[in-house]
Amino acid sequence: MDRYISVIEIVNPMHRMWSDGRWNELTMAHGCYWGKCTFCDISLDYIKVYEPVDAKLIVDRMEELILKTRQNGFHFVDEAAPPALMREVALEVLRRQISVSWWTNIRFEKSFTGDLCILLKASGCIAVSGGLEVAFDRLLKLIDKGVSAEQVAHVTRNFTEAGILVHAYLMYGYPTQTVQETVDSLEMVRQLFEAGVLQSGFWHQFAMTAHSPVGIYPEKFGVVKEAEAIGTFANNDINYIDKTGIDHDKFSFVLKKSLYNFMHGICFEYKLQDWFDFKIPKVTVPSDYIEKALRKETKFAINPTAKVVWLGGKPDTESFTKHISYADNILKKRKVTPYKN
Repeated sequence: MDRYISVIEIVNPMHRMWSDGRWNELTMAHGCYWGKCTFCDISLDYIKVYEPVDAKLIVDRMEELILKTRQNGFHFVDEAAPPALMREVALEVLRRQISVSWWTNIRFEKSFTGDLCILLKASGCIAVSGGLEVAFDRLLKLIDKGVSAEQVAHVTRNFTEAGILVHAYLMYGYPTQTVQETVDSLEMVRQLFEAGVLQSGFWHQFAMTAHSPVGIYPEKFGVVKEAEAIGTFANNDINYIDKTGIDHDKFSFVLKKSLYNFMHGICFEYKLQDWFDFKIPKVTVPSDYIEKALRKETKFAINPTAKVVWLGGKPDTESFTKHISYADNILKKRKVTPYKN
């Protein structure tokens, strides 16, 4: 292990985490508990067959790997780690009082409350990466992501306030995506970084794969396959024609350049048009959309079967005895309030 090479590819904090040092890799579950995203190969077993692992077994494997490798850092390479299982793993790590650092992939779903994020941090969680994809609600529904931009803002805020780094996978060029939606999506991302609830991100251009709903039913998504041939497992991208006729390639450099600056906490005051060397439509997203979303109070609800977990040390206790007079006791029994002038 002392001969393992650490490489810092770029300054993106999450990408650095992938390659700077070594991580023991494990899975909390086989497959994806959501299994609906229309760009994903959800028809294949490695996605659609969901089989979670028992939390105690996961932590057994962690302890075994620590002994074998002398490394206590873990990357859970799940398609999307289940929140309930993450909670149980965190509790088991705390019960056994083992010191680990770990990170994983998630969905930005409402289950990640502020309390859960604090618990995950206490167990050694240092970072999460999740798919925001196209930060525009119409397209999030078309993708069947099961989240909204507002919900993502709340969840990323919960992780950030707990001290957990948040990386967002971003997407452009999704079928039927308009230029207006690309511009508005960039504005959403700008606001998330400006609000300080995102620390890392990366733009990916949409690719149609053979085993995704878009690849299987392209007519439902406004695209046409150029050929029916399907490549091997790792070479299954399909060339297609988007009926909108938009050249999404021209957005690639600008999206990545602006994001690079946002990750450094600069250039938030730039108008989006300043990034482009061609004319773009005006932003339709209110400039305080994310700020207002974060100000909204979430409903505080407690499940009847909820557990209370004390994360501090041994609490200080103090005993005292309270004496009640005979007269006060009589008045209390009669439910009479004494008259006071």
